[in-house]
Amino acid sequence: MPKPDELLFALKCFAGAMAALYISLWLGLDAPYWALATSYIVALPFAGGMLSKSLYRILGTFIGGAAAVAMVPNLVDAPVLLCLCMALWIGFCLYISLLDRTPRAYLFMLAGYTAGIIGFPSVFTPGHIFQTAVTRMEEISIGIACSTVVGTLVFPRPLAPVLARRLDGWIKPAREWAVAALSGEDDSPAAREGRQRLPFEATDIASMITQLAYDTSELQSAVRYVTRLRLYLISLIPVLSSTGDRVAQLQRLGAVTPQLQRVLHSVAQWVRSGETEYDDAMIADIILLEEENDHSWPGLLRASLALRLQELSSLVRLSRAIRRHLLDGDPPPPNEMLDREYIATIVQNRDHTLALLSGLAAALAVLLVCALWIWTDWPSGAGAAVMVAIACCFFASQDNPAPAIASMLRTSLFALAGVGFYSYAVLTRIYTFEGLCMALLPAGMLVGLLISRPATFMLGMNITATGATQLALENGFTNSFPAWANNSIAVIVGLSSALVMTLLIRSFGAAWTAQRLMRASWREIANAAEADGGEDSGVLIGISVDRLGLILPRLAGQDADPSVRAELGNLRVGLDMVGLHREQWRLTPAARAACNQIFAGVAAHYRGNPNRPPPTSLCEAIDDAINTLVDDPHSHKSALVQLSGLRSVLFPAAPPPDIHAWTLEGIIT
Repeated sequence: MPKPDELLFALKCFAGAMAALYISLWLGLDAPYWALATSYIVALPFAGGMLSKSLYRILGTFIGGAAAVAMVPNLVDAPVLLCLCMALWIGFCLYISLLDRTPRAYLFMLAGYTAGIIGFPSVFTPGHIFQTAVTRMEEISIGIACSTVVGTLVFPRPLAPVLARRLDGWIKPAREWAVAALSGEDDSPAAREGRQRLPFEATDIASMITQLAYDTSELQSAVRYVTRLRLYLISLIPVLSSTGDRVAQLQRLGAVTPQLQRVLHSVAQWVRSGETEYDDAMIADIILLEEENDHSWPGLLRASLALRLQELSSLVRLSRAIRRHLLDGDPPPPNEMLDREYIATIVQNRDHTLALLSGLAAALAVLLVCALWIWTDWPSGAGAAVMVAIACCFFASQDNPAPAIASMLRTSLFALAGVGFYSYAVLTRIYTFEGLCMALLPAGMLVGLLISRPATFMLGMNITATGATQLALENGFTNSFPAWANNSIAVIVGLSSALVMTLLIRSFGAAWTAQRLMRASWREIANAAEADGGEDSGVLIGISVDRLGLILPRLAGQDADPSVRAELGNLRVGLDMVGLHREQWRLTPAARAACNQIFAGVAAHYRGNPNRPPPTSLCEAIDDAINTLVDDPHSHKSALVQLSGLRSVLFPAAPPPDIHAWTLEGIIT
């Protein structure tokens, strides 16, 4: 049963749509039903999302209309060339849209198929296309204005409470994962949940942060702080992974000293407490860990762990300070640490090949329908071309759009039957606008309820895209069965063509996409090994966590933890490569030569099949480099930390290396 807030949202959608329809009818616009359809299309439960989508729809409509005005009058006498240009435009806009995974992508997608909506029906009257584009812009603007006014002024639903719950959804698994890692329980349910929850949340929350800038709540001006909090939590993921691995490895070696145990206990207690500021004595104890070095492999691991504990403490402290500022109104924290090497940079994965295939499928599907239109001289061919463009664009971001397009085809059959019912059984008895509102109320409320729920959102959008445009409410009522039948066939042909072309070109599964994302991460690690200092650790953290957040939903229904741990291990290898490259200028020629062997070995491993164990020769090269650096009094000790981390990830079961006597001075500053 619908909830009260869902009923309220559906009622607001209907009120905005009827207001838009009334104004368009009163102004005598050519196609007032576009105002009705637009009002539902831009409707979202949260005010911020509605405002941002409305802005992008206006801009996308303007760009698409301008493209249609540029193409149709100049190419109308060459229909094949016009169809080719229109198909290329739709495919290109879809390609650009898929590369931008923010809400702004809606602008580019809309610019593509709006050109088809305006351009294809105008080929019969090319001299009126400018007026058609202007009128369509007016109708869409009226629909946006009415929906936005009702949505933001009548019981607006701010984004702030939802964002507050999402913040808690970040903090809790991070805290539990941190406690588990500090306790050496890296295989516990809390650690497994944290490893899987944090990357997904960090990726999924990005669109909500973009919409926050348009929200009506007090958090509208807090976008930069929410963005910083997201940065810190992304940065925390490899730190927690490394911390848990170090503690577990030291426990296996029986090398957890009393001083280290005391430090781990105090940090875990502070993390559990939820306090923002930590005790200075805790940080002093972390720094003193390096003095416990006993000139062995465990001593290097403890020094490396001490560095991770410092990073963990700083990230947790600043994350809590930002959370208290956002939710409790505490003073904003200073812009600390944004330039530290372990702080992530916001980077999104862009799959050019997949975006190109989606654009190609859309262009070929449009060309297929246009060829049928030209060959048969079909009066409703323009409608089929419009529907194939809409279907290809709507679902292009999915791994396999074919099931969604098939669902849209089934939904459209239902919507077309509803249009027939209204056209021949209801509208013939309506003579006033008030009567029209009452007649449309059941269908309008149903669509509004569907849009209000994420699980049925696209179902509601499909009914709107087909039902509102095919019902075609105008000033006056004309009942033509041949026109209704022709338009219905056009919808079916357009959607069927989109389905066929998608099955031929873009029918991939979630497993294929996940594997593709993993291979992209492997290439990133190989590039970091070969980059000779050109890679940035913040960018590597950002892109790796983003890809991991995209991989996780595609592993639903299976145990994702082994894959997550493997990807986090790969990220740490990449960070060690970046850090080791950064230290090269400090090293002697002999030490640099030893490191070059490691760079070549790591690059070859990740260019090949990282699912296989790395060659033992790479482990020997790492051990040789460690001993070379130990023997070199001029070497920077942080290079040893990078090498120890690299060995721990790639060869966790290997026996400890035979290290000469050495001292660790000044690793932690």
